[in-house]
Amino acid sequence: MTSLLLLTLPAALGALTCGDVKEIFQKNECCGETLAKDVNTGVVPLHEADPPVPGVLQGKAGARVLLGLAPDYPPYTSWAGTPLELTGYMVDLGKLMHPMCNVEVEFILSPWSECWTSKPSALYFPEVNEYVGQSIYRGYVHGCTAYTHTKGERTLSLEFTDSVLGGLKTAGILTRLDDSGNPIISPSVYNYSGIKLGDVAGWAPTADTFLYNTNRCAGKKFIKEDAILTVADGNGPAIAALLDGTFDALYIYADQMYQFQQSGDANANGFGTTFAYIHQGMNEWSYNGTTFAISKRGSGLKQVLDPCIEKISKTKNYTQVCEKYFEPSSCIQNEYSSTSSSGPLFYDAPMDVRTDSNTCAEGYCTCSA
Repeated sequence: MTSLLLLTLPAALGALTCGDVKEIFQKNECCGETLAKDVNTGVVPLHEADPPVPGVLQGKAGARVLLGLAPDYPPYTSWAGTPLELTGYMVDLGKLMHPMCNVEVEFILSPWSECWTSKPSALYFPEVNEYVGQSIYRGYVHGCTAYTHTKGERTLSLEFTDSVLGGLKTAGILTRLDDSGNPIISPSVYNYSGIKLGDVAGWAPTADTFLYNTNRCAGKKFIKEDAILTVADGNGPAIAALLDGTFDALYIYADQMYQFQQSGDANANGFGTTFAYIHQGMNEWSYNGTTFAISKRGSGLKQVLDPCIEKISKTKNYTQVCEKYFEPSSCIQNEYSSTSSSGPLFYDAPMDVRTDSNTCAEGYCTCSA
């Protein structure tokens, strides 16, 4: 039988066109799975398949994306359950992507330092202070989640997806309070030269973005002619350095203390009694709010995820997930947004247009403090 088949096969092939042979191979999957094509051009989009990551099976018609996640930034990222699971706003958003966009998102436990961190010693350039973490740089993950698209040095090595919240992420400045409850640095001070100003290493806002901001109490751009200080990565070491006098002021997210209070984090201990914000609502330092993912510059992950972010942000599912974690006004607005949605939250309001009644005693000093 085998010899007969071999004898007759050439004659059979001689009657086939090139297209017939190609169709036979495709139907028998000898040529692999056929990728989805653009209905107008017939071209397979480059972003239909995810870039390779060692140990992660790639998608074919869709994408498989692996993101690093540090579960200590509630409500964006957190722990839940027994046994422990990775959860939070970003994880819930990721679950929407596969059914809506055929993009499968997996999250892997990762420290923040593997995503963005203090610059390594090999990066000798004095112009930069931080750099992309090793997991992204070496391609162990496609990217990491819950990062703000800042101006400055982050754009030298990272690319960012679109934001998954409405509006810009704002920053503020913390300082200590004296025994009378007054800030040791006046909100009207705009020249920080000679002041021990610290930055939260490994987190936004990065130190190099400080000078983009305006002191809205003084109506002048901030000045800083000497170095901004850092300690070990993370909010905990930075706040400790503020309290022990290593720093006299700390450049930090405007909502960070509120989030710590909401989650019962010990970093909020003493807020409003021993330290407080003297500035809030600073937004000139960023291009966009909290993004779904960062990745190595040029990776193309943005092209994979942005169309899906745009699609899901218009849906009822997005609104339900977002309003589960945030005030409605913080979410991307669509036809399903809560009617109670109003203006920015109090910590996002610039100092000179605040309408809240908070004072240093609540942790939010006014311009007159």
